[in-house]
Amino acid sequence: MKRVVVPEFTSLHVSPPSPIPVGVLFILLGLCGFLAGLLARETLDPYTPRLLLAIGAIGLGMGLFILGMVKTGLIVHLCLIGSILDQWEGLDFIGIPFLTLSKILILMAGGILIVRAWMRPSIGSELKYPTPVIAHIPFSLVCLVSALAFGYSLTNSVRWVIAPVTLPIFAFILTQFITSGRQAVRLTQAFAIYSFFPIAVASAEILSHRRIGGSIEILTYGAADIFRVAGNFDNPNDFVVLILFSIPILLLWALRTTSLTARIALIGGVLLQGMILLKTYSRSGYLSLGCVFVAMLFLGRGRSRRLALAVCLLGAIAAISLPDVRERILSLVGIRPSASGASQALASLNYRKMLLAVGWNEFLEHPFLGTGFGNIGFEAKKYSSLLYQSSIENTYLEILAEMGIVGLTFYLGFVCVFAKVLLSGLRESRGEPLVEPYYLALA
Repeated sequence: MKRVVVPEFTSLHVSPPSPIPVGVLFILLGLCGFLAGLLARETLDPYTPRLLLAIGAIGLGMGLFILGMVKTGLIVHLCLIGSILDQWEGLDFIGIPFLTLSKILILMAGGILIVRAWMRPSIGSELKYPTPVIAHIPFSLVCLVSALAFGYSLTNSVRWVIAPVTLPIFAFILTQFITSGRQAVRLTQAFAIYSFFPIAVASAEILSHRRIGGSIEILTYGAADIFRVAGNFDNPNDFVVLILFSIPILLLWALRTTSLTARIALIGGVLLQGMILLKTYSRSGYLSLGCVFVAMLFLGRGRSRRLALAVCLLGAIAAISLPDVRERILSLVGIRPSASGASQALASLNYRKMLLAVGWNEFLEHPFLGTGFGNIGFEAKKYSSLLYQSSIENTYLEILAEMGIVGLTFYLGFVCVFAKVLLSGLRESRGEPLVEPYYLALA
Protein backbone atom coordinates (compact mmCIF):
# COMPACT_ATOMS: atom_id res chain seq x y z
CA MET A 1 0.00 0.00 0.00
CA LYS A 2 1.45 3.34 -0.98
CA ARG A 3 2.19 5.90 1.67
CA VAL A 4 -0.08 8.93 1.53
CA VAL A 5 1.16 12.24 2.90
CA VAL A 6 -1.86 14.06 4.26
CA PRO A 7 -1.65 17.86 3.75
CA GLU A 8 -1.43 20.02 6.84
CA PHE A 9 -0.39 17.06 9.02
CA THR A 10 3.32 16.81 8.29
CA SER A 11 5.53 14.92 10.71
CA LEU A 12 6.49 16.59 13.98
CA HIS A 13 8.46 14.57 16.50
CA VAL A 14 7.40 15.33 20.05
CA SER A 15 9.96 13.99 22.51
CA PRO A 16 9.16 13.30 26.18
CA PRO A 17 9.40 16.46 28.28
CA SER A 18 12.60 17.06 30.13
CA PRO A 19 12.50 17.61 33.91
CA ILE A 20 10.99 20.95 34.92
CA PRO A 21 12.47 22.99 37.77
CA VAL A 22 10.17 22.67 40.77
CA GLY A 23 9.94 26.43 41.28
CA VAL A 24 8.98 27.10 37.66
CA LEU A 25 6.41 24.30 37.76
CA PHE A 26 4.65 25.64 40.84
CA ILE A 27 4.69 29.21 39.51
CA LEU A 28 3.06 28.10 36.24
CA LEU A 29 0.54 25.89 38.02
CA GLY A 30 -0.27 28.71 40.41
CA LEU A 31 -0.87 31.13 37.56
CA CYS A 32 -3.02 28.56 35.75
CA GLY A 33 -5.07 27.88 38.87
CA PHE A 34 -5.35 31.59 39.68
CA LEU A 35 -6.65 32.27 36.18
CA ALA A 36 -9.18 29.45 36.47
CA GLY A 37 -10.35 30.67 39.87
CA LEU A 38 -10.51 34.29 38.72
CA LEU A 39 -12.57 33.49 35.64
CA ALA A 40 -14.84 31.23 37.67
CA ARG A 41 -15.31 33.86 40.39
CA GLU A 42 -16.67 36.36 37.89
CA THR A 43 -19.57 34.12 36.91
CA LEU A 44 -20.37 32.05 39.99
CA ASP A 45 -23.86 31.40 41.20
CA PRO A 46 -24.40 33.55 44.34
CA TYR A 47 -25.48 30.50 46.34
CA THR A 48 -22.34 28.49 45.54
CA PRO A 49 -19.36 28.69 47.93
CA ARG A 50 -16.90 30.71 45.88
CA LEU A 51 -13.81 29.65 47.76
CA LEU A 52 -14.66 25.96 47.33
CA LEU A 53 -15.10 26.33 43.58
CA ALA A 54 -11.93 28.39 43.26
CA ILE A 55 -9.96 25.68 45.09
CA GLY A 56 -11.51 23.04 42.85
CA ALA A 57 -10.61 25.04 39.74
CA ILE A 58 -7.02 25.42 40.94
CA GLY A 59 -6.72 21.70 41.64
CA LEU A 60 -8.22 20.80 38.28
CA GLY A 61 -5.92 23.23 36.50
CA MET A 62 -2.84 21.82 38.24
CA GLY A 63 -3.82 18.24 37.47
CA LEU A 64 -4.56 18.89 33.81
CA PHE A 65 -1.37 20.90 33.39
CA ILE A 66 0.79 18.09 34.79
CA LEU A 67 -0.99 15.45 32.71
CA GLY A 68 -0.69 17.63 29.63
CA MET A 69 3.07 17.90 30.06
CA VAL A 70 3.40 14.11 30.27
CA LYS A 71 0.61 13.00 27.93
CA THR A 72 0.65 15.29 24.91
CA GLY A 73 -2.35 13.60 23.31
CA LEU A 74 -4.50 14.59 26.28
CA ILE A 75 -4.15 18.26 25.34
CA VAL A 76 -5.56 17.63 21.87
CA HIS A 77 -8.58 15.80 23.27
CA LEU A 78 -9.19 18.51 25.86
CA CYS A 79 -9.08 21.16 23.14
CA LEU A 80 -11.60 19.19 21.06
CA ILE A 81 -13.92 18.95 24.06
CA GLY A 82 -13.40 22.66 24.66
CA SER A 83 -14.41 23.46 21.08
CA ILE A 84 -17.65 21.52 21.63
CA LEU A 85 -18.36 23.22 24.95
CA ASP A 86 -17.73 26.56 23.26
CA GLN A 87 -20.93 26.12 21.22
CA TRP A 88 -23.28 26.59 24.18
CA GLU A 89 -23.52 30.07 25.63
CA GLY A 90 -26.34 29.11 27.98
CA LEU A 91 -24.89 25.89 29.39
CA ASP A 92 -23.02 25.96 32.69
CA PHE A 93 -21.82 23.60 35.39
CA ILE A 94 -22.26 24.68 39.05
CA GLY A 95 -22.35 28.28 37.92
CA ILE A 96 -19.26 28.21 35.67
CA PRO A 97 -20.21 28.73 31.99
CA PHE A 98 -18.81 26.17 29.58
CA LEU A 99 -17.55 29.09 27.50
CA THR A 100 -15.24 29.95 30.40
CA LEU A 101 -14.05 26.36 30.75
CA SER A 102 -13.28 26.12 27.04
CA LYS A 103 -11.17 29.29 27.15
CA ILE A 104 -9.26 27.91 30.16
CA LEU A 105 -8.51 24.70 28.25
CA ILE A 106 -7.22 26.61 25.23
CA LEU A 107 -5.08 28.90 27.40
CA MET A 108 -3.68 25.88 29.21
CA ALA A 109 -2.77 24.17 25.92
CA GLY A 110 -1.00 27.33 24.79
CA GLY A 111 0.88 27.51 28.09
CA ILE A 112 2.07 23.92 27.75
CA LEU A 113 3.24 24.59 24.20
CA ILE A 114 5.24 27.63 25.37
CA VAL A 115 6.84 25.70 28.24
CA ARG A 116 7.82 22.83 25.94
CA ALA A 117 9.35 25.27 23.46
CA TRP A 118 11.29 26.93 26.31
CA MET A 119 12.64 23.56 27.48
CA ARG A 120 13.52 22.44 23.96
CA PRO A 121 14.29 25.44 21.71
CA SER A 122 14.44 23.27 18.58
CA ILE A 123 10.64 23.03 18.72
CA GLY A 124 10.49 26.62 17.50
CA SER A 125 11.96 25.61 14.14
CA GLU A 126 9.53 22.66 13.89
CA LEU A 127 6.33 24.61 14.37
CA LYS A 128 3.65 24.04 11.75
CA TYR A 129 1.68 26.90 10.22
CA PRO A 130 -1.49 25.46 8.64
CA THR A 131 -2.64 27.28 5.53
CA PRO A 132 -6.25 27.73 6.75
CA VAL A 133 -4.98 29.37 9.95
CA ILE A 134 -2.85 31.82 7.96
CA ALA A 135 -5.84 32.55 5.71
CA HIS A 136 -8.08 33.20 8.72
CA ILE A 137 -5.73 35.73 10.37
CA PRO A 138 -6.68 38.71 8.11
CA PHE A 139 -10.37 38.15 8.84
CA SER A 140 -9.63 37.84 12.57
CA LEU A 141 -7.69 41.11 12.51
CA VAL A 142 -10.59 42.88 10.79
CA CYS A 143 -12.94 41.52 13.48
CA LEU A 144 -10.59 42.55 16.27
CA VAL A 145 -9.96 46.07 14.97
CA SER A 146 -13.68 46.50 14.33
CA ALA A 147 -14.53 45.35 17.87
CA LEU A 148 -11.98 47.72 19.40
CA ALA A 149 -13.08 50.62 17.22
CA PHE A 150 -16.68 50.52 18.46
CA GLY A 151 -17.26 51.18 22.14
CA TYR A 152 -20.29 48.90 22.43
CA SER A 153 -18.17 45.79 21.92
CA LEU A 154 -16.05 46.68 24.93
CA THR A 155 -18.83 47.78 27.26
CA ASN A 156 -21.08 44.86 26.33
CA SER A 157 -18.66 41.98 26.91
CA VAL A 158 -14.95 41.37 26.77
CA ARG A 159 -15.57 38.11 24.95
CA TRP A 160 -16.57 40.04 21.85
CA VAL A 161 -12.99 41.27 21.72
CA ILE A 162 -11.49 37.85 22.46
CA ALA A 163 -13.74 35.91 20.09
CA PRO A 164 -12.18 36.99 16.75
CA VAL A 165 -8.72 35.67 17.63
CA THR A 166 -9.83 32.52 19.46
CA LEU A 167 -10.23 30.34 16.36
CA PRO A 168 -6.81 30.90 14.71
CA ILE A 169 -4.99 30.63 18.05
CA PHE A 170 -6.85 27.43 18.90
CA ALA A 171 -6.20 25.92 15.44
CA PHE A 172 -2.50 26.83 15.56
CA ILE A 173 -2.03 25.33 19.03
CA LEU A 174 -3.99 22.20 18.18
CA THR A 175 -1.95 21.56 15.03
CA GLN A 176 1.34 21.52 16.94
CA PHE A 177 0.21 18.46 18.93
CA ILE A 178 -0.86 16.46 15.84
CA THR A 179 2.05 14.29 14.77
CA SER A 180 0.68 12.25 11.85
CA GLY A 181 -2.24 11.68 9.51
CA ARG A 182 -3.17 8.53 11.42
CA GLN A 183 -3.46 10.54 14.63
CA ALA A 184 -5.56 13.14 12.82
CA VAL A 185 -7.98 10.40 11.79
CA ARG A 186 -8.26 9.18 15.39
CA LEU A 187 -8.91 12.72 16.56
CA THR A 188 -11.62 13.13 13.92
CA GLN A 189 -13.27 9.98 15.25
CA ALA A 190 -12.92 11.26 18.81
CA PHE A 191 -14.55 14.56 17.85
CA ALA A 192 -17.55 12.69 16.46
CA ILE A 193 -17.87 10.74 19.73
CA TYR A 194 -17.51 13.88 21.85
CA SER A 195 -20.44 15.37 19.95
CA PHE A 196 -22.72 13.19 22.10
CA PHE A 197 -21.65 15.00 25.26
CA PRO A 198 -24.37 17.71 25.01
CA ILE A 199 -26.95 14.98 24.42
CA ALA A 200 -25.87 13.24 27.61
CA VAL A 201 -26.01 16.48 29.61
CA ALA A 202 -29.45 17.44 28.32
CA SER A 203 -30.78 13.89 28.78
CA ALA A 204 -29.58 13.84 32.38
CA GLU A 205 -31.29 17.16 32.99
CA ILE A 206 -34.54 15.92 31.47
CA LEU A 207 -34.46 12.74 33.53
CA SER A 208 -33.79 14.72 36.70
CA HIS A 209 -36.86 16.92 36.13
CA ARG A 210 -39.34 14.31 34.90
CA ARG A 211 -40.81 11.02 36.02
CA ILE A 212 -40.06 8.72 33.10
CA GLY A 213 -42.16 5.56 33.03
CA GLY A 214 -40.55 3.54 30.26
CA SER A 215 -37.94 3.38 27.52
CA ILE A 216 -40.35 4.55 24.83
CA GLU A 217 -41.12 7.62 26.91
CA ILE A 218 -37.41 8.37 27.22
CA LEU A 219 -37.06 8.37 23.44
CA THR A 220 -40.18 10.48 22.99
CA TYR A 221 -39.32 13.09 25.59
CA GLY A 222 -35.62 13.04 24.86
CA ALA A 223 -35.94 13.58 21.12
CA ALA A 224 -38.66 16.18 21.39
CA ASP A 225 -37.36 18.15 24.34
CA ILE A 226 -33.62 17.67 24.48
CA PHE A 227 -32.90 21.19 23.27
CA ARG A 228 -36.32 22.73 23.84
CA VAL A 229 -37.13 21.85 27.44
CA ALA A 230 -33.68 21.08 28.88
CA GLY A 231 -33.52 24.72 29.91
CA ASN A 232 -29.85 25.52 29.52
CA PHE A 233 -29.65 25.47 25.73
CA ASP A 234 -30.51 28.82 24.23
CA ASN A 235 -30.52 27.80 20.57
CA PRO A 236 -30.91 24.27 19.10
CA ASN A 237 -29.10 25.44 15.97
CA ASP A 238 -25.87 25.32 17.98
CA PHE A 239 -26.25 21.57 18.19
CA VAL A 240 -27.22 21.40 14.52
CA VAL A 241 -23.82 22.87 13.60
CA LEU A 242 -22.17 19.98 15.43
CA ILE A 243 -24.42 17.43 13.70
CA LEU A 244 -23.25 18.68 10.30
CA PHE A 245 -19.77 17.43 11.24
CA SER A 246 -20.54 14.33 13.28
CA ILE A 247 -23.18 12.52 11.20
CA PRO A 248 -21.09 12.21 7.99
CA ILE A 249 -18.04 11.15 10.02
CA LEU A 250 -20.01 8.53 11.96
CA LEU A 251 -21.61 7.14 8.80
CA LEU A 252 -18.35 6.82 6.87
CA TRP A 253 -16.69 5.37 9.96
CA ALA A 254 -19.45 2.73 10.13
CA LEU A 255 -18.95 2.05 6.42
CA ARG A 256 -15.25 1.16 6.78
CA THR A 257 -15.20 -0.60 10.17
CA THR A 258 -15.02 -4.40 10.20
CA SER A 259 -16.56 -4.82 13.66
CA LEU A 260 -20.28 -5.56 13.61
CA THR A 261 -20.71 -4.22 17.15
CA ALA A 262 -18.98 -0.96 16.30
CA ARG A 263 -21.04 -0.59 13.13
CA ILE A 264 -24.30 -1.07 15.03
CA ALA A 265 -23.22 1.45 17.68
CA LEU A 266 -22.17 4.04 15.08
CA ILE A 267 -25.38 3.69 13.06
CA GLY A 268 -27.38 3.87 16.30
CA GLY A 269 -25.60 7.12 17.15
CA VAL A 270 -26.42 8.52 13.72
CA LEU A 271 -30.08 7.61 14.15
CA LEU A 272 -30.17 9.26 17.58
CA GLN A 273 -28.63 12.48 16.31
CA GLY A 274 -30.85 12.42 13.23
CA MET A 275 -33.96 11.96 15.38
CA ILE A 276 -32.95 14.90 17.56
CA LEU A 277 -32.25 16.98 14.45
CA LEU A 278 -35.78 16.30 13.23
CA LYS A 279 -37.24 17.32 16.58
CA THR A 280 -35.29 20.58 16.75
CA TYR A 281 -37.34 21.70 13.71
CA SER A 282 -34.29 23.57 12.41
CA ARG A 283 -34.99 24.43 8.78
CA SER A 284 -31.42 25.51 8.21
CA GLY A 285 -30.28 22.21 9.72
CA TYR A 286 -32.41 20.17 7.31
CA LEU A 287 -31.18 22.04 4.27
CA SER A 288 -27.55 22.17 5.38
CA LEU A 289 -27.31 18.46 6.11
CA GLY A 290 -28.99 17.78 2.77
CA CYS A 291 -26.33 19.88 1.05
CA VAL A 292 -23.62 17.89 2.88
CA PHE A 293 -24.81 14.58 1.47
CA VAL A 294 -25.47 16.00 -1.99
CA ALA A 295 -21.85 17.17 -1.96
CA MET A 296 -20.79 13.66 -0.92
CA LEU A 297 -22.58 12.34 -4.01
CA PHE A 298 -20.24 14.39 -6.20
CA LEU A 299 -17.05 14.01 -4.14
CA GLY A 300 -17.45 10.39 -3.05
CA ARG A 301 -16.71 7.20 -4.93
CA GLY A 302 -18.04 3.65 -4.78
CA ARG A 303 -19.62 2.72 -1.45
CA SER A 304 -19.35 6.28 -0.12
CA ARG A 305 -21.37 7.61 -3.04
CA ARG A 306 -24.00 4.91 -2.66
CA LEU A 307 -24.24 5.68 1.05
CA ALA A 308 -24.76 9.38 0.34
CA LEU A 309 -27.46 8.56 -2.20
CA ALA A 310 -29.26 6.31 0.29
CA VAL A 311 -29.14 8.98 3.00
CA CYS A 312 -30.46 11.63 0.59
CA LEU A 313 -33.39 9.40 -0.35
CA LEU A 314 -34.09 8.54 3.30
CA GLY A 315 -33.98 12.23 4.25
CA ALA A 316 -36.36 13.15 1.45
CA ILE A 317 -38.81 10.45 2.55
CA ALA A 318 -38.61 11.64 6.16
CA ALA A 319 -39.20 15.26 5.12
CA ILE A 320 -42.26 14.27 3.11
CA SER A 321 -43.77 11.78 5.55
CA LEU A 322 -43.32 13.71 8.83
CA PRO A 323 -45.94 16.50 8.97
CA ASP A 324 -44.04 18.79 11.35
CA VAL A 325 -40.84 18.62 9.31
CA ARG A 326 -42.70 19.04 6.01
CA GLU A 327 -44.53 22.12 7.25
CA ARG A 328 -41.35 23.72 8.61
CA ILE A 329 -39.68 23.32 5.23
CA LEU A 330 -42.72 24.55 3.30
CA SER A 331 -42.83 27.69 5.44
CA LEU A 332 -39.43 28.63 3.99
CA VAL A 333 -41.01 29.21 0.58
CA GLY A 334 -44.03 31.02 1.99
CA ILE A 335 -46.53 28.13 1.75
CA ARG A 336 -48.87 28.34 4.71
CA PRO A 337 -49.14 24.99 6.53
CA SER A 338 -52.42 23.82 7.99
CA ALA A 339 -51.14 22.38 11.27
CA SER A 340 -51.66 23.92 14.69
CA GLY A 341 -48.03 25.09 14.81
CA ALA A 342 -48.33 27.03 11.56
CA SER A 343 -48.71 30.42 13.20
CA GLN A 344 -45.59 29.89 15.31
CA ALA A 345 -43.55 28.77 12.29
CA LEU A 346 -44.65 31.74 10.20
CA ALA A 347 -44.06 34.16 13.08
CA SER A 348 -40.52 32.83 13.40
CA LEU A 349 -39.99 33.26 9.67
CA ASN A 350 -41.32 36.84 9.70
CA TYR A 351 -39.09 37.65 12.67
CA ARG A 352 -36.04 36.45 10.77
CA LYS A 353 -37.07 38.46 7.74
CA MET A 354 -37.06 41.55 9.94
CA LEU A 355 -33.55 40.69 11.14
CA LEU A 356 -32.37 40.25 7.56
CA ALA A 357 -33.85 43.63 6.64
CA VAL A 358 -31.99 45.23 9.55
CA GLY A 359 -28.73 43.63 8.42
CA TRP A 360 -29.18 44.84 4.84
CA ASN A 361 -30.03 48.38 5.94
CA GLU A 362 -26.94 48.51 8.18
CA PHE A 363 -24.80 47.36 5.27
CA LEU A 364 -26.21 50.09 3.03
CA GLU A 365 -25.39 52.69 5.69
CA HIS A 366 -21.86 51.33 6.34
CA PRO A 367 -20.88 49.50 3.13
CA PHE A 368 -17.10 49.28 3.52
CA LEU A 369 -16.27 48.65 7.20
CA GLY A 370 -19.73 47.83 8.58
CA THR A 371 -21.24 48.77 11.88
CA GLY A 372 -18.66 46.96 14.05
CA PHE A 373 -18.08 43.36 15.09
CA GLY A 374 -20.71 42.24 17.61
CA ASN A 375 -22.81 45.40 17.21
CA ILE A 376 -25.64 44.19 15.00
CA GLY A 377 -27.82 43.19 17.97
CA PHE A 378 -27.40 46.63 19.50
CA GLU A 379 -28.20 48.31 16.18
CA ALA A 380 -31.27 46.10 15.63
CA LYS A 381 -32.89 47.47 18.80
CA LYS A 382 -32.93 50.90 17.17
CA TYR A 383 -35.42 49.57 14.64
CA SER A 384 -37.69 47.74 17.07
CA SER A 385 -37.65 46.79 20.75
CA LEU A 386 -38.91 43.35 19.68
CA LEU A 387 -35.58 42.57 18.02
CA TYR A 388 -33.73 41.27 21.04
CA GLN A 389 -31.28 38.83 19.41
CA SER A 390 -27.57 39.48 18.95
CA SER A 391 -27.53 37.73 15.56
CA ILE A 392 -29.46 38.19 12.33
CA GLU A 393 -29.54 34.44 11.60
CA ASN A 394 -27.43 34.65 8.43
CA THR A 395 -23.65 34.38 8.60
CA TYR A 396 -22.80 36.13 5.34
CA LEU A 397 -25.23 39.01 5.74
CA GLU A 398 -24.15 39.45 9.36
CA ILE A 399 -20.50 39.73 8.31
CA LEU A 400 -21.52 42.17 5.60
CA ALA A 401 -23.47 44.30 8.09
CA GLU A 402 -20.86 44.25 10.87
CA MET A 403 -17.63 44.39 8.84
CA GLY A 404 -18.73 45.53 5.41
CA ILE A 405 -17.28 44.51 2.07
CA VAL A 406 -13.77 44.36 3.53
CA GLY A 407 -14.70 41.79 6.17
CA LEU A 408 -16.77 39.66 3.78
CA THR A 409 -13.92 39.62 1.24
CA PHE A 410 -11.45 38.30 3.81
CA TYR A 411 -13.97 35.76 5.05
CA LEU A 412 -14.70 34.42 1.56
CA GLY A 413 -10.96 34.24 0.96
CA PHE A 414 -10.59 32.05 4.05
CA VAL A 415 -13.45 29.80 2.92
CA CYS A 416 -11.88 29.37 -0.53
CA VAL A 417 -8.46 28.53 0.91
CA PHE A 418 -9.97 26.05 3.37
CA ALA A 419 -12.01 24.37 0.62
CA LYS A 420 -8.90 24.13 -1.58
CA VAL A 421 -6.93 22.46 1.24
CA LEU A 422 -9.69 19.93 1.92
CA LEU A 423 -10.17 19.07 -1.76
CA SER A 424 -6.41 18.76 -2.24
CA GLY A 425 -6.22 16.41 0.73
CA LEU A 426 -9.14 14.39 -0.64
CA ARG A 427 -7.41 13.98 -4.01
CA GLU A 428 -4.13 12.89 -2.41
CA SER A 429 -5.86 10.42 -0.10
CA ARG A 430 -7.81 8.64 -2.86
CA GLY A 431 -7.43 4.91 -2.47
CA GLU A 432 -6.23 5.17 1.14
CA PRO A 433 -8.95 3.46 3.24
CA LEU A 434 -7.72 4.98 6.50
CA VAL A 435 -7.81 8.62 5.44
CA GLU A 436 -10.11 9.05 2.44
CA PRO A 437 -13.49 8.57 4.22
CA TYR A 438 -12.71 11.26 6.80
CA TYR A 439 -11.41 13.75 4.27
CA LEU A 440 -14.60 13.10 2.32
CA ALA A 441 -16.72 13.75 5.41
CA LEU A 442 -14.92 17.04 6.11
CA ALA A 443 -14.67 18.20 2.50
